[in-house]
Amino acid sequence: MRVQDLAVAERSSPAPVTAPNDAQPWVSAPPERGVDTGSSVLEKLQSCRPELEIWWDSSPLDFPAERRRILAQACDPSQHTRWATQLDRFLHWGEARPPALVRGITTNPSLITKSVLASADFWTAELREQARRQSLTDVGSAFWLLYREAVRRAATAMLPMWQDSHGRYGWVSGQLDPRLMFDADGMYEQALQLARLSPNLMVKVPGTEQGYRVVRRLAARGVSTNGTLSYTMPQFVAYIEAVETGLAQGSAAGVNLTSHRAVVTHMIGRLGSHGDLRDEATARGIPLSQQEVRWAEVAVLKRVYATLTDNRHPVKLLLSSLETDSPAPDGATLSMHLEESAGADIVYTCKPQFLADLMRREAELDRFRPNAIATEPPAAVYDKLMRLPSFRRAIDPAGMRPDEFPHYGPFVANYAEVLQQTRRLVDFVARQLTTEPVPTR
Repeated sequence: MRVQDLAVAERSSPAPVTAPNDAQPWVSAPPERGVDTGSSVLEKLQSCRPELEIWWDSSPLDFPAERRRILAQACDPSQHTRWATQLDRFLHWGEARPPALVRGITTNPSLITKSVLASADFWTAELREQARRQSLTDVGSAFWLLYREAVRRAATAMLPMWQDSHGRYGWVSGQLDPRLMFDADGMYEQALQLARLSPNLMVKVPGTEQGYRVVRRLAARGVSTNGTLSYTMPQFVAYIEAVETGLAQGSAAGVNLTSHRAVVTHMIGRLGSHGDLRDEATARGIPLSQQEVRWAEVAVLKRVYATLTDNRHPVKLLLSSLETDSPAPDGATLSMHLEESAGADIVYTCKPQFLADLMRREAELDRFRPNAIATEPPAAVYDKLMRLPSFRRAIDPAGMRPDEFPHYGPFVANYAEVLQQTRRLVDFVARQLTTEPVPTR
């Protein structure tokens, strides 16, 4: 079975890709003569390693609105023109433009909820029409219909890039319903439904013991995956083993695996933002600076990257939850996440605010160290971090059992967040399908 066989459209006549709030592909005016439209921070990063990929952490249909929001922050016409030109090179689709910097898309329940609620009128009409056509009355089915449609539209927008690059670029990650995070069979059925939406759909599977069983089954069928909600070496190792085991099973069964692709997400900024590292340091009387927290995140990044490259695993590392650093008096770093990974062949997925922060502070970074990924964290900092249980569990490939993954601090916090956002979207769907009574006094 080919992956293309799993990726046929669910409807015989797919709806065209239209974006709410007039979010259509746009054509920019040429820059004014004499205006500096030099390389952006991300373009400088890519010059260190052309194979690296920049992805957009939201639907491509939301990008025009985010573009306008960023440009509204420009402080003068020259900066506005420079930013506009850089953004024109960042993301677009269609045949009238040269290749964009962005090579793929990540989505998740939180991002889809934000996108839908920001365009409530558009999605209300879409949902009610589809519910009428398919005689849907239950909220659960209607929620999944709307969610799949949002993912499908994102995938369709990027499909020409996927086709033109013969499946190398143009991937869109569609995440499973987080309420099924511990239901392997339920996730597997959902994954097949998502994979059928478009051939460039990469199923985003959570970093749980049940999730890795699903990854193995999907890899055996040639379905591409993105391992998410992952922060630690034990999770990365479990994902790699699941992919390789599944691919071996698929190969033995004669499955065409040529279109398969696997990435594993390190939610790098979430590792330090949760607070466990600081709490453990305080309890032990260990002074821990924000830069040292960043080193904890970067140390895990460097360890998993070395594991992937040294062993030639068929998995590419993807960094999400990227952050800029607070401006230091000596201007030490703009973003350690970028600066300490320069030279790596990895994927960076950029949320809108991160992109805006990089553009606003672009003057703080002159250039990247071309092979920074190969440098180790300072020994004194590493020794300090090794005194903290949360860091030891994250850096040691055997630091946790699979059943312990959901109890790790950053996982708990992020899981609660995506569940909350999913409930908001479910409530939106419920309000469109029912007429709620008005309370009387």
